[in-house]
Amino acid sequence: MERNKSKLRVLHSAALLRPPSGICTQMDWEQEAAHALGLEWQVKMFCPMHSKGAFKVMHFDSSINAENLNTRLKKLLAWGQLRKNYHNWLLNQQDKVDIFLLRYYVHDPFQLAFVKRCKKPVYFVHHTLEVPELALPEGIAGWIRSSLETFIGNPTIAKASGIIGMTQEIVDYELTRAGVPGKPSYVYPNGIIFNEQKLIDRRSEDIPEFLFVANFAPWHGLDRLLTTIAKSKEKFLLHLVGEIPKESLLLVQDSRIRIYGALTHEEIVILSQQCWIGLASFALDRKKMKQACPLKTREYLMLGLPVYGDYQDVFQKNTPYFRTGSENIEGILKFAKETRVIEKENISKLAQLSIDKKYLLAELFNSIQ
Repeated sequence: MERNKSKLRVLHSAALLRPPSGICTQMDWEQEAAHALGLEWQVKMFCPMHSKGAFKVMHFDSSINAENLNTRLKKLLAWGQLRKNYHNWLLNQQDKVDIFLLRYYVHDPFQLAFVKRCKKPVYFVHHTLEVPELALPEGIAGWIRSSLETFIGNPTIAKASGIIGMTQEIVDYELTRAGVPGKPSYVYPNGIIFNEQKLIDRRSEDIPEFLFVANFAPWHGLDRLLTTIAKSKEKFLLHLVGEIPKESLLLVQDSRIRIYGALTHEEIVILSQQCWIGLASFALDRKKMKQACPLKTREYLMLGLPVYGDYQDVFQKNTPYFRTGSENIEGILKFAKETRVIEKENISKLAQLSIDKKYLLAELFNSIQ
Protein backbone atom coordinates (compact mmCIF):
# COMPACT_ATOMS: atom_id res chain seq x y z
CA MET A 1 0.00 0.00 0.00
CA GLU A 2 1.32 3.43 -0.94
CA ARG A 3 2.31 5.80 1.82
CA ASN A 4 0.21 8.97 1.89
CA LYS A 5 2.32 12.09 2.36
CA SER A 6 -0.56 14.51 2.97
CA LYS A 7 0.16 17.26 5.48
CA LEU A 8 -3.33 17.18 7.01
CA ARG A 9 -2.75 16.82 10.76
CA VAL A 10 -5.25 14.72 12.71
CA LEU A 11 -5.49 13.97 16.43
CA HIS A 12 -7.71 11.03 17.38
CA SER A 13 -7.99 10.90 21.16
CA ALA A 14 -9.97 9.57 24.09
CA ALA A 15 -9.87 10.07 27.85
CA LEU A 16 -10.79 7.39 30.37
CA LEU A 17 -10.17 7.00 34.07
CA ARG A 18 -9.60 3.24 33.65
CA PRO A 19 -8.86 2.63 29.96
CA PRO A 20 -9.74 -0.95 28.95
CA SER A 21 -7.06 -2.96 27.20
CA GLY A 22 -9.36 -3.61 24.23
CA ILE A 23 -9.79 0.09 23.47
CA CYS A 24 -6.09 0.79 23.94
CA THR A 25 -5.17 -2.09 21.67
CA GLN A 26 -7.47 -0.70 18.96
CA MET A 27 -5.83 2.71 19.32
CA ASP A 28 -2.32 1.23 19.19
CA TRP A 29 -3.30 -0.59 15.99
CA GLU A 30 -4.62 2.63 14.49
CA GLN A 31 -1.38 4.44 15.29
CA GLU A 32 0.58 1.60 13.68
CA ALA A 33 -1.63 1.77 10.58
CA ALA A 34 -1.24 5.56 10.35
CA HIS A 35 2.54 5.22 10.51
CA ALA A 36 2.48 2.56 7.78
CA LEU A 37 0.40 4.90 5.59
CA GLY A 38 2.66 7.89 6.21
CA LEU A 39 -0.13 9.99 7.73
CA GLU A 40 0.29 12.83 10.21
CA TRP A 41 -2.28 11.11 12.39
CA GLN A 42 -1.68 10.98 16.14
CA VAL A 43 -3.65 8.67 18.44
CA LYS A 44 -3.72 9.34 22.20
CA MET A 45 -5.40 7.85 25.25
CA PHE A 46 -5.43 10.51 28.00
CA CYS A 47 -5.44 8.69 31.34
CA PRO A 48 -4.10 8.80 34.93
CA MET A 49 -0.46 7.99 35.55
CA HIS A 50 0.18 4.36 36.55
CA SER A 51 -2.80 3.20 34.49
CA LYS A 52 -2.62 -0.51 33.70
CA GLY A 53 -1.02 -1.55 30.45
CA ALA A 54 2.02 -0.51 28.46
CA PHE A 55 0.27 0.93 25.42
CA LYS A 56 2.10 3.31 23.11
CA VAL A 57 -0.86 5.68 22.79
CA MET A 58 -1.14 6.41 26.51
CA HIS A 59 -0.71 10.08 27.49
CA PHE A 60 -0.60 10.38 31.26
CA ASP A 61 -2.26 13.05 33.41
CA SER A 62 0.39 13.54 36.08
CA SER A 63 -2.09 15.13 38.49
CA ILE A 64 -4.07 11.88 38.88
CA ASN A 65 -2.67 8.58 40.14
CA ALA A 66 -4.62 5.46 39.16
CA GLU A 67 -3.24 3.62 42.18
CA ASN A 68 -5.00 6.03 44.56
CA LEU A 69 -8.51 5.63 43.17
CA ASN A 70 -9.70 3.28 45.92
CA THR A 71 -12.99 4.90 47.00
CA ARG A 72 -16.10 6.07 45.17
CA LEU A 73 -15.51 9.66 46.22
CA LYS A 74 -11.91 9.63 44.95
CA LYS A 75 -13.06 8.14 41.63
CA LEU A 76 -15.78 10.77 41.24
CA LEU A 77 -13.40 13.65 41.97
CA ALA A 78 -10.75 12.13 39.68
CA TRP A 79 -13.31 11.76 36.89
CA GLY A 80 -14.11 15.47 36.99
CA GLN A 81 -10.44 16.41 37.16
CA LEU A 82 -9.54 14.12 34.26
CA ARG A 83 -12.31 15.44 32.01
CA LYS A 84 -11.32 19.03 32.79
CA ASN A 85 -7.60 18.42 32.26
CA TYR A 86 -8.20 16.45 29.08
CA HIS A 87 -10.17 19.18 27.37
CA ASN A 88 -7.70 21.85 28.48
CA TRP A 89 -4.95 19.71 26.96
CA LEU A 90 -6.95 19.45 23.73
CA LEU A 91 -7.33 23.23 23.55
CA ASN A 92 -3.55 23.54 23.85
CA GLN A 93 -3.11 21.23 20.82
CA GLN A 94 -5.02 23.47 18.41
CA ASP A 95 -1.93 24.99 16.76
CA LYS A 96 -0.58 21.48 16.03
CA VAL A 97 -3.82 19.96 14.74
CA ASP A 98 -6.05 20.53 11.70
CA ILE A 99 -8.85 18.16 12.71
CA PHE A 100 -9.84 16.63 16.06
CA LEU A 101 -11.39 13.16 16.16
CA LEU A 102 -12.65 12.62 19.69
CA ARG A 103 -14.05 9.39 21.07
CA TYR A 104 -17.46 10.51 22.25
CA TYR A 105 -18.06 10.42 26.00
CA VAL A 106 -21.57 10.37 27.45
CA HIS A 107 -23.20 13.22 29.43
CA ASP A 108 -19.95 15.21 29.69
CA PRO A 109 -20.33 18.99 30.25
CA PHE A 110 -16.58 19.49 29.68
CA GLN A 111 -16.94 17.97 26.21
CA LEU A 112 -19.77 20.39 25.41
CA ALA A 113 -17.72 23.35 26.62
CA PHE A 114 -14.75 22.24 24.52
CA VAL A 115 -16.64 21.89 21.24
CA LYS A 116 -18.06 25.37 21.76
CA ARG A 117 -14.58 26.88 22.32
CA CYS A 118 -12.47 24.91 19.85
CA LYS A 119 -11.51 26.81 16.69
CA LYS A 120 -10.62 23.69 14.70
CA PRO A 121 -13.07 21.13 13.24
CA VAL A 122 -14.19 18.52 15.77
CA TYR A 123 -15.55 15.13 14.70
CA PHE A 124 -17.02 12.85 17.36
CA VAL A 125 -16.41 9.13 17.00
CA HIS A 126 -19.37 7.05 18.21
CA HIS A 127 -19.26 3.36 19.04
CA THR A 128 -22.85 2.71 20.16
CA LEU A 129 -26.36 4.12 20.45
CA GLU A 130 -25.64 5.92 23.71
CA VAL A 131 -29.09 6.71 25.11
CA PRO A 132 -30.59 3.21 24.62
CA GLU A 133 -27.45 1.60 26.07
CA LEU A 134 -27.51 3.85 29.14
CA ALA A 135 -31.19 3.04 29.66
CA LEU A 136 -30.53 -0.72 29.45
CA PRO A 137 -30.15 -1.26 33.23
CA GLU A 138 -33.65 -1.07 34.65
CA GLY A 139 -34.29 1.39 37.46
CA ILE A 140 -33.68 4.99 38.37
CA ALA A 141 -29.94 4.95 37.56
CA GLY A 142 -30.53 4.03 33.92
CA TRP A 143 -33.26 6.66 33.59
CA ILE A 144 -31.07 9.40 35.11
CA ARG A 145 -28.04 8.64 32.95
CA SER A 146 -29.98 8.31 29.70
CA SER A 147 -31.86 11.54 30.46
CA LEU A 148 -28.61 13.37 31.21
CA GLU A 149 -27.14 12.14 27.95
CA THR A 150 -30.13 13.44 26.02
CA PHE A 151 -29.91 16.82 27.76
CA ILE A 152 -26.13 17.28 27.40
CA GLY A 153 -25.32 15.07 24.43
CA ASN A 154 -27.75 16.37 21.84
CA PRO A 155 -26.38 19.96 21.82
CA THR A 156 -22.81 18.60 22.03
CA ILE A 157 -23.22 16.55 18.85
CA ALA A 158 -25.03 19.42 17.13
CA LYS A 159 -21.94 21.63 17.65
CA ALA A 160 -19.54 19.13 16.06
CA SER A 161 -18.22 19.57 12.52
CA GLY A 162 -19.01 15.97 11.66
CA ILE A 163 -20.04 12.54 12.88
CA ILE A 164 -18.08 9.29 12.60
CA GLY A 165 -19.79 6.04 13.55
CA MET A 166 -18.82 2.40 13.51
CA THR A 167 -21.95 1.59 11.49
CA GLN A 168 -24.39 3.50 9.30
CA GLU A 169 -27.06 2.85 11.92
CA ILE A 170 -25.00 4.69 14.55
CA VAL A 171 -24.31 7.58 12.17
CA ASP A 172 -28.01 7.95 11.33
CA TYR A 173 -28.96 7.82 15.00
CA GLU A 174 -26.50 10.55 16.01
CA LEU A 175 -27.54 12.85 13.18
CA THR A 176 -31.20 12.41 14.06
CA ARG A 177 -30.87 13.03 17.78
CA ALA A 178 -28.70 16.09 17.19
CA GLY A 179 -31.25 17.45 14.71
CA VAL A 180 -28.63 18.05 12.01
CA PRO A 181 -29.31 15.54 9.18
CA GLY A 182 -27.02 17.35 6.72
CA LYS A 183 -23.88 17.30 8.87
CA PRO A 184 -20.83 15.53 7.29
CA SER A 185 -20.72 11.91 8.42
CA TYR A 186 -18.60 8.82 7.83
CA VAL A 187 -18.64 5.12 8.70
CA TYR A 188 -15.41 3.84 10.27
CA PRO A 189 -15.75 0.17 11.29
CA ASN A 190 -13.58 -1.73 13.71
CA GLY A 191 -10.42 -3.14 12.20
CA ILE A 192 -7.33 -5.09 13.18
CA ILE A 193 -3.69 -5.18 12.18
CA PHE A 194 -3.92 -8.03 9.70
CA ASN A 195 -1.14 -10.57 10.07
CA GLU A 196 -0.82 -13.01 7.21
CA GLN A 197 -0.04 -16.39 8.71
CA LYS A 198 -0.18 -20.08 7.98
CA LEU A 199 -3.50 -21.24 9.39
CA ILE A 200 -3.53 -24.75 10.80
CA ASP A 201 -6.74 -26.67 10.12
CA ARG A 202 -7.64 -29.30 12.74
CA ARG A 203 -11.40 -29.40 12.05
CA SER A 204 -13.13 -32.76 12.37
CA GLU A 205 -14.99 -34.10 9.35
CA ASP A 206 -18.30 -34.73 11.07
CA ILE A 207 -18.78 -32.93 14.43
CA PRO A 208 -19.20 -29.14 14.01
CA GLU A 209 -17.36 -27.04 16.61
CA PHE A 210 -18.24 -23.42 17.39
CA LEU A 211 -16.09 -20.79 19.09
CA PHE A 212 -17.78 -18.07 21.17
CA VAL A 213 -15.37 -15.57 22.74
CA ALA A 214 -16.76 -12.61 24.70
CA ASN A 215 -16.87 -10.64 27.91
CA PHE A 216 -20.42 -11.94 28.04
CA ALA A 217 -22.78 -8.97 28.33
CA PRO A 218 -26.58 -8.98 27.90
CA TRP A 219 -26.31 -8.07 24.20
CA HIS A 220 -24.18 -11.11 23.45
CA GLY A 221 -27.33 -13.18 24.04
CA LEU A 222 -25.57 -16.20 25.52
CA ASP A 223 -28.74 -16.98 27.49
CA ARG A 224 -30.74 -17.12 24.27
CA LEU A 225 -28.24 -19.42 22.59
CA LEU A 226 -28.07 -21.77 25.57
CA THR A 227 -31.85 -21.96 25.76
CA THR A 228 -32.07 -23.16 22.15
CA ILE A 229 -29.23 -25.64 22.73
CA ALA A 230 -31.11 -27.16 25.68
CA LYS A 231 -34.01 -27.95 23.33
CA SER A 232 -31.78 -29.51 20.64
CA LYS A 233 -30.45 -33.04 20.30
CA GLU A 234 -28.04 -32.21 17.45
CA LYS A 235 -24.38 -33.20 17.69
CA PHE A 236 -21.85 -30.36 17.99
CA LEU A 237 -19.34 -28.79 20.38
CA LEU A 238 -19.60 -25.22 21.68
CA HIS A 239 -16.42 -23.68 23.12
CA LEU A 240 -17.15 -20.73 25.46
CA VAL A 241 -14.22 -18.44 26.22
CA GLY A 242 -14.85 -15.74 28.83
CA GLU A 243 -16.64 -15.28 32.14
CA ILE A 244 -20.10 -16.86 32.12
CA PRO A 245 -22.87 -14.74 33.73
CA LYS A 246 -24.36 -16.31 36.87
CA GLU A 247 -27.82 -16.52 35.35
CA SER A 248 -26.46 -18.69 32.51
CA LEU A 249 -24.42 -21.14 34.60
CA LEU A 250 -27.23 -23.69 34.95
CA LEU A 251 -27.74 -23.73 31.18
CA VAL A 252 -24.14 -24.70 30.43
CA GLN A 253 -24.47 -28.08 32.17
CA ASP A 254 -24.42 -29.87 28.82
CA SER A 255 -21.83 -32.34 27.53
CA ARG A 256 -21.75 -30.44 24.21
CA ILE A 257 -20.53 -27.24 25.92
CA ARG A 258 -16.96 -26.65 27.08
CA ILE A 259 -16.06 -23.70 29.29
CA TYR A 260 -12.56 -22.19 29.41
CA GLY A 261 -12.78 -18.87 31.22
CA ALA A 262 -10.29 -16.25 30.04
CA LEU A 263 -7.63 -17.43 27.55
CA THR A 264 -4.59 -15.72 26.07
CA HIS A 265 -4.56 -14.77 22.40
CA GLU A 266 -2.20 -17.66 21.66
CA GLU A 267 -4.53 -20.13 23.42
CA ILE A 268 -7.51 -18.82 21.44
CA VAL A 269 -5.55 -19.24 18.18
CA ILE A 270 -4.86 -22.89 19.02
CA LEU A 271 -8.49 -23.51 20.01
CA SER A 272 -9.72 -21.89 16.78
CA GLN A 273 -7.84 -24.45 14.70
CA GLN A 274 -10.44 -27.11 15.49
CA CYS A 275 -13.47 -24.83 15.15
CA TRP A 276 -15.72 -24.53 12.10
CA ILE A 277 -17.21 -21.07 12.75
CA GLY A 278 -17.13 -18.21 15.26
CA LEU A 279 -20.24 -16.91 17.06
CA ALA A 280 -20.62 -13.17 17.58
CA SER A 281 -23.82 -11.86 19.21
CA PHE A 282 -27.48 -12.79 19.56
CA ALA A 283 -29.16 -9.94 21.46
CA LEU A 284 -28.13 -6.58 20.04
CA ASP A 285 -31.82 -5.68 20.07
CA ARG A 286 -31.38 -5.22 23.82
CA LYS A 287 -29.37 -2.11 22.91
CA LYS A 288 -31.92 -1.18 20.22
CA MET A 289 -29.31 -1.98 17.57
CA LYS A 290 -29.47 -3.91 14.30
CA GLN A 291 -25.95 -3.21 13.00
CA ALA A 292 -22.52 -3.77 14.57
CA CYS A 293 -18.90 -4.48 13.69
CA PRO A 294 -17.49 -6.37 16.70
CA LEU A 295 -13.74 -6.57 17.03
CA LYS A 296 -14.08 -10.25 17.87
CA THR A 297 -15.67 -10.87 14.47
CA ARG A 298 -12.57 -9.42 12.78
CA GLU A 299 -10.31 -11.64 14.87
CA TYR A 300 -12.36 -14.73 14.01
CA LEU A 301 -12.08 -13.91 10.31
CA MET A 302 -8.33 -13.40 10.42
CA LEU A 303 -8.11 -16.88 11.97
CA GLY A 304 -10.14 -18.31 9.08
CA LEU A 305 -13.43 -18.71 10.93
CA PRO A 306 -16.65 -17.71 9.14
CA VAL A 307 -18.87 -15.72 11.53
CA TYR A 308 -22.51 -16.10 12.51
CA GLY A 309 -24.55 -13.53 14.47
CA ASP A 310 -27.96 -11.87 14.68
CA TYR A 311 -26.88 -8.46 13.37
CA GLN A 312 -25.90 -6.75 10.12
CA ASP A 313 -22.20 -6.07 9.67
CA VAL A 314 -20.46 -3.80 7.15
CA PHE A 315 -19.62 -6.71 4.84
CA GLN A 316 -21.15 -7.02 1.39
CA LYS A 317 -24.36 -9.03 1.18
CA ASN A 318 -24.12 -12.74 0.38
CA THR A 319 -20.47 -12.90 1.43
CA PRO A 320 -19.50 -16.51 2.20
CA TYR A 321 -17.77 -15.66 5.48
CA PHE A 322 -20.58 -13.90 7.38
CA ARG A 323 -24.20 -14.90 7.97
CA THR A 324 -26.95 -13.00 9.77
CA GLY A 325 -29.31 -15.29 11.64
CA SER A 326 -31.01 -15.98 14.96
CA GLU A 327 -29.78 -18.10 17.86
CA ASN A 328 -31.65 -21.09 16.42
CA ILE A 329 -29.14 -23.94 16.56
CA GLU A 330 -30.38 -25.47 13.30
CA GLY A 331 -29.50 -22.27 11.40
CA ILE A 332 -26.06 -22.17 13.01
CA LEU A 333 -25.40 -25.79 12.08
CA LYS A 334 -26.53 -25.20 8.49
CA PHE A 335 -24.09 -22.29 8.08
CA ALA A 336 -21.25 -24.30 9.66
CA LYS A 337 -21.78 -27.21 7.28
CA GLU A 338 -22.06 -24.92 4.23
CA THR A 339 -18.74 -23.22 5.00
CA ARG A 340 -16.90 -26.37 6.09
CA VAL A 341 -15.72 -26.87 2.49
CA ILE A 342 -13.91 -23.48 2.40
CA GLU A 343 -10.25 -23.44 3.42
CA LYS A 344 -9.45 -21.31 6.45
CA GLU A 345 -6.81 -19.33 4.57
CA ASN A 346 -9.35 -18.49 1.86
CA ILE A 347 -11.79 -17.13 4.47
CA SER A 348 -9.03 -14.95 5.90
CA LYS A 349 -7.96 -13.60 2.50
CA LEU A 350 -11.53 -12.91 1.38
CA ALA A 351 -12.19 -10.83 4.49
CA GLN A 352 -8.91 -8.88 4.57
CA LEU A 353 -10.05 -5.75 2.72
CA SER A 354 -12.99 -5.37 5.12
CA ILE A 355 -11.10 -5.90 8.39
CA ASP A 356 -7.53 -4.61 7.86
CA LYS A 357 -7.01 -1.40 9.85
CA LYS A 358 -4.75 0.09 7.17
CA TYR A 359 -7.42 -0.09 4.47
CA LEU A 360 -10.14 1.23 6.77
CA LEU A 361 -8.02 4.12 8.03
CA ALA A 362 -6.94 5.09 4.52
CA GLU A 363 -10.57 5.18 3.41
CA LEU A 364 -11.58 7.38 6.37
CA PHE A 365 -8.64 9.74 5.86
CA ASN A 366 -9.39 10.17 2.18
CA SER A 367 -13.04 10.87 2.99
CA ILE A 368 -12.50 13.56 5.61
CA GLN A 369 -9.64 15.13 3.63
